Amino acid sequence: MSLPPRTATCWQRLATGGLKQLKTSNLGAQMLGQRLEMSKLSAAQKADEIYAFFVKWERGLTNEISQLAGL
Repeated sequence: MSLPPRTATCWQRLATGGLKQLKTSNLGAQMLGQRLEMSKLSAAQKADEIYAFFVKWERGLTNEISQLAGL
């Protein structure tokens, strides 16, 4: 499964609370979610950071990527 483009709405949904709904055993993704939950960044900045994380670690996030369409 390929990664949705940066303009896809799933990134904005993840940035506005959707990371809590993502079922993941990936420690990096869990830590990113906790850090962004406490962050004062705007939703757009969070979405950019989440997208960058997924691009960097795409090969290890196949389970998480398969869930993006359902968010």
